[in-house]
Amino acid sequence: MAAVIRALASVDATAYRALRLEMLALHPDAFTSDADEEAQRPLAWTEQRLATAPDKPHDLWLGAFDGEALVGCVGLSGRYRAKERHNATVVGMMVHPRARGQGLGERLLEALLARARALPTLTQIDLTVTQGNDNAQQLYERAGFTVFGVHPAAIQVGGRYYAKVLMVLPLREVGA
Repeated sequence: MAAVIRALASVDATAYRALRLEMLALHPDAFTSDADEEAQRPLAWTEQRLATAPDKPHDLWLGAFDGEALVGCVGLSGRYRAKERHNATVVGMMVHPRARGQGLGERLLEALLARARALPTLTQIDLTVTQGNDNAQQLYERAGFTVFGVHPAAIQVGGRYYAKVLMVLPLREVGA
């Protein structure tokens, strides 16, 4: 697939919301967000999520487009308290089933990491992945992320608990 990867913006809110709701419904154990709760949010919430803001330079969203169709996305969410500004979290990694198996997740993650490394005050990023989602965890490990812990019973879906594997990637060396 020759998908084009580009930054998402408020104008992509309808396509992003549709993809997100579909993926949350298809894979409820893979995400902390809940499809029913997310469906209740107004489109304006999604538009604001995708908008760039000067006071949040570490927040960004990338989308993969097959023609006009959004088939994958990934986000970066910064932390802005004084003591944590050097950190951000990878969020919302998803690839539509019809676009899987073609390296699109890897391309999205590589593009996100390139942008993260270009942010001079960002020194590390982290993420969580549902324990047992081996394909996703291996993707992150190939990109250089390492496991630093497990959050047991992090989410509950349909009465079943799932642990989240905590992973981190240093973007540059920092003083000890």
